[in-house]
Amino acid sequence: MKNNTKTMTNVFLTGVAACLLYAASAGIRSNYGVMLTSISDNSGIAYGQVSLVLAVSQLVFGIMQPFFGIVALKKSNRFVLTLSGMLMAIGMFMIPYSKSFWTLMLALGIILPAGTGGISFGIIMGAVTLKLGEQKAATISGLVNAASGLGGSALSSILRSTLSTAGLGATTFGLTILFLLLIPMSLLLGNKGISTVEEITGKNESMHQVFKGALSNKNYLLLIFAFFTCGFHMVIIETHLYSQFVSYGISETFSAFAYSAYGIATIIGAIISGILCSKLKMKNILAFLYSARGISTVLFLLAPKTPLVALSYAIISGLTGASTISPTSGLVGKMFGSNKLGVLFGFAFFSHQIGGFLSASLGGLSVEVTGDYVLIWTISIILCLLAGLATFVMKEEPTIKKT
Repeated sequence: MKNNTKTMTNVFLTGVAACLLYAASAGIRSNYGVMLTSISDNSGIAYGQVSLVLAVSQLVFGIMQPFFGIVALKKSNRFVLTLSGMLMAIGMFMIPYSKSFWTLMLALGIILPAGTGGISFGIIMGAVTLKLGEQKAATISGLVNAASGLGGSALSSILRSTLSTAGLGATTFGLTILFLLLIPMSLLLGNKGISTVEEITGKNESMHQVFKGALSNKNYLLLIFAFFTCGFHMVIIETHLYSQFVSYGISETFSAFAYSAYGIATIIGAIISGILCSKLKMKNILAFLYSARGISTVLFLLAPKTPLVALSYAIISGLTGASTISPTSGLVGKMFGSNKLGVLFGFAFFSHQIGGFLSASLGGLSVEVTGDYVLIWTISIILCLLAGLATFVMKEEPTIKKT
């Protein structure tokens, strides 16, 4: 009885720590725009230049994920999470004192996003899996994934209120304290000593061997292609779907409501996906999600463009959106070991960002050239159906032999 209570307490504390870490990291990333005008006014730096800093921050965030995955493999996930919490605090603290473009670039463009790149889904779940095992971690992964949306919503409201009442300095100071509190949360995810064959193998492998082994694995390559598709499809929704709804004659008010429903559905889908990952084959979950995206988009394009159709598509898009993260990270961990999850999921996530960059760019070009969104959606439909097939035929098996 005592052992069961101790186990449940360990799972609970680990889950809470993981959710709080990811909520803070993902939450601040999704709310840079809320702070943009205040930062520009405080620093005297032009709005366009601050926007450039934020663009660089997105690039740094993407690059630092596989980099910190390498550090985690050589040191530990706890080391990376602790260091990243400190980087987030330092970067946030520097913002109100950054009065030139280059000091702001250092604080907001490099140090802060580097910290968020370290407190990433792959690093967090790598630590959780090593501590709790694959099955419990699979369930928690959905909650951690959902925490990003909850963190973004909570911080959005807090930032709007504090910026208008207390100003940028007080707001960033409060966030600095919050980020420092991430450090003890990181310590809860620590795993003492080397306790698994996977860890020992990872410690002895060079980075060249790690990437050579991963990139020669056709299942991992199929997973990278699928995650590239995920980014391509989701960024169309996040950057162009609202305008598309309005272009169909749907009111801006209802379009905004549909987008809110999309956000709520994303959280629900992430939680459900995490639960299913502990019960079903993760490759089949991904195959269903990608196929559902492609089929639902075909139906959306063919259906009458009514508010009900728009709302239905927004909800389906949300349910099948962030829900791909848990099974993708779970498969990477299963294939290569939990200790390599940070670096190899980070590399896969970088392909996700490339897909998003391409669709965001091609979406606008599609409208300019053709006058509508059919071309970009057609490309996305083809990619989604191919991703569904790719994940269905891949093999869900570890590449490390355990003794």
